Amino acid sequence: MPINNIALLVMVLLCFVTVLLMLNLKEHRQVKAKKQQLNSYEQILDQVGAYIYVKDVHCRYVYANQLTLDFFGVTQEQLKGTTDVNYFPEAAVELLLKNDRKVLALQLKIADDIMVDGNEDGISHVFHEIKQPLFDEKGKLTGLIGVSTEITDEYNLRSELELLANTDPLTGLYNRRSFNAFSEHEYVRAMRYFEPLSLMIIDIDLFKNVNDTYGHLVGDEVIRRVALVCNQHIRESDVLARIGGEEFAILLPRTDTESAYKLAERLRISQQTYRFPGQHEANDLPEVTISIGVSTLSVKDKSFAQMLSRADKALYSSKNIGRNSVHVA
Repeated sequence: MPINNIALLVMVLLCFVTVLLMLNLKEHRQVKAKKQQLNSYEQILDQVGAYIYVKDVHCRYVYANQLTLDFFGVTQEQLKGTTDVNYFPEAAVELLLKNDRKVLALQLKIADDIMVDGNEDGISHVFHEIKQPLFDEKGKLTGLIGVSTEITDEYNLRSELELLANTDPLTGLYNRRSFNAFSEHEYVRAMRYFEPLSLMIIDIDLFKNVNDTYGHLVGDEVIRRVALVCNQHIRESDVLARIGGEEFAILLPRTDTESAYKLAERLRISQQTYRFPGQHEANDLPEVTISIGVSTLSVKDKSFAQMLSRADKALYSSKNIGRNSVHVA
């Protein structure tokens, strides 16, 4: 081969090798840049005050930020391939898996609150989680990403506020607002299924005299005592509430007139025979009695208010015939 042709071939080969080296170097730099970028993203995610994680289509962990790893007590390598079974109680696993499958099946973002019972500290933790599907460049589903934040304090505060809004602070019973809600629900149910429903309104006799003679502290004790006596005699399905100053109400699902009257008599006798323990001698306080009005659901009722009105009228009848009595509407 002529020297000129050989020289030309060598030059071409050198150029080709140079181009390959340049391309490899460029690709290497791109890969390195991508790795640096990923590391940078991971560092950012590790500083976020939320639990961030990625799962594959089989609900197995692929990645988690440092906060999540610390919560699980594992490293990044130990995390890969594990599932929620490795970290959460059975009840929580069912809820978490249900949400994972929902995201993957519907390919939609969801948000939910999850309560997790503490294994070691015994304290329940509440998390607000947001999960959404992940897709590759071709649009194929590859898994999901989740972001969870702990809202235990907010949840407890909300529960306390709801409790305050729905209960009577002196007795711990339901207040009128809650009682009305329960009553409307039970009224609709009883009418729909043709089941008996009874109601009793209870009033402490001559309560003003107790307050005027012995003071409001003793009056409060009397109210708490009546609440306790009533609570001792009712079923779990019954609804006991303090609906006024010295007035109580008991809603009795699946209870006919005769059964309601018998319960009312037991309550009246139990309260009449009760004596205050502790610092008060038996003769120091007056005998505290109660009057009770009872009504039962009628097919002619158009609303729970009509049933409540009949119980109120029955209560006034009990008062008018000398108190310490039960009257049925």
